[in-house]
Parts: sequence; structure tokens; C-alpha cells
Amino acid sequence: MAVPVRDLLAAVLGVLLGLVMIAYPQVIVQVHTVGRRPRTPGPAGPDGDTDAKWLWLVRVLGVACLGIGGVIGAGLLNLF
Repeated sequence: MAVPVRDLLAAVLGVLLGLVMIAYPQVIVQVHTVGRRPRTPGPAGPDGDTDAKWLWLVRVLGVACLGIGGVIGAGLLNLF
């Protein structure tokens, strides 16, 4: 039985994106806010710390991506 390449790619990329979002939420937030932060140093500038709520939001979205990728992968393997 041939596995659809598009579904396999969606499952693999979903799982990988989820793992990256869980392991490195700070990087995801920095990439998302490139060019949007003020250039002045300080709490709101590039040297400021990211609020913990944004890091937890990225982690939660990472778990969601991991779950969706897992469901797609399980569907490909006919586990349910």
C-alpha cells in the first residue's frame, strides 16, 4: 500500500514543528517578532526578556502541532 506523500509530509512536519516549539519557545517568539520590537535597549527593546505567558502559549501550540501530526501519522498507519 502506497503512503500519500503529502500526508506523510504533513505528519512529519507537524511533529517536528511541535517538538521545536516545545523545546525552543524563545526562538519561535524571536523569529515571530523580528522587526517589530523597538530598537532602543530596555524592557521593551531587543534585550528585554519575553513574558513567560508568550513562552507558555508557544509551548501549548507546540503540543497542539505535535498532536495533530501524531493523529495524521496514526491515520497513515491505520492505528484507528
